[in-house]
Amino acid sequence: MPEFTIQIDAPPELIFDELSHVEQHPSWANPKSQMTMAQTSGDGPGPTATYHSSGVFTGKAVSADISVTKFDRPREFSIRSDQHQEGKKDSWYENDYTLRPNGGGTTLSKHVTGSISPVVFALAYPAIRKDAMTSLRNLKMAVEAKAATGGTV
Repeated sequence: MPEFTIQIDAPPELIFDELSHVEQHPSWANPKSQMTMAQTSGDGPGPTATYHSSGVFTGKAVSADISVTKFDRPREFSIRSDQHQEGKKDSWYENDYTLRPNGGGTTLSKHVTGSISPVVFALAYPAIRKDAMTSLRNLKMAVEAKAATGGTV
């Protein structure tokens, strides 16, 4: 499965805090996803937090139950999404984020694994890549704006 990387001019702590506030992911997600998110349990942000999202992917309604699987501030953060789409078998995917200080900023890598078949993945890769990079660029803009003003999440 793929890995997507972006350089962000902000400290890893600020980026980690933005990532770990999963309920805020819609603010930097690809706008075409029309994502909504709500925390459903646990102390959040944190390793026991769970969430429910709804949105659109490739023009079709999708929802997901999301759990935090790794919470190692400020180095690693992972969430697993159990995805539901009408007329399709449920699937899962995991987004593993790794943050590495790099100069005055941070290199953020997003590695995606999941249950979709390699054939389906190959067909869907252009849409997956476009969605992932749009989200990462939006995250970059949001975090860099906060860093420039001394803001926090």
